[in-house]
Amino acid sequence: MKPFKRPSFLVFLHIITLTLIISCKEKEDPPDYYVNTPIAGFSWSGNDGPAPVTVQFINTSLNADKFEWNFDDGQVSSDFDPQHTFHNGSGEPKNFNVVLKATDSSTGQFQRKSRVIVIQPQN
Repeated sequence: MKPFKRPSFLVFLHIITLTLIISCKEKEDPPDYYVNTPIAGFSWSGNDGPAPVTVQFINTSLNADKFEWNFDDGQVSSDFDPQHTFHNGSGEPKNFNVVLKATDSSTGQFQRKSRVIVIQPQN
């Protein structure tokens, strides 16, 4: 049986060089459908008092040019920053699931964002 020989320094150097070349390869840019995908987002103000209360929605969406709002009370809007009046005659705080659909009309891609807004009952 032959004794084990250590690899030469040149073999070691060659392996390191190949590893660096492979790991330093330039990465490709992500495809456009990841870069320009719509990102739906919004916040609001004005839901502090008892119903009926008018709420101002602030659209923070990116990469979109068409907007569809659903206020969970049968009303919808296509405004960028809509105002909406909520009513609550139930005697208890009521949750409304507000949904914004943000669409890039050139690609048809869209994203929905849903948030719950609590409206206090009428006095």
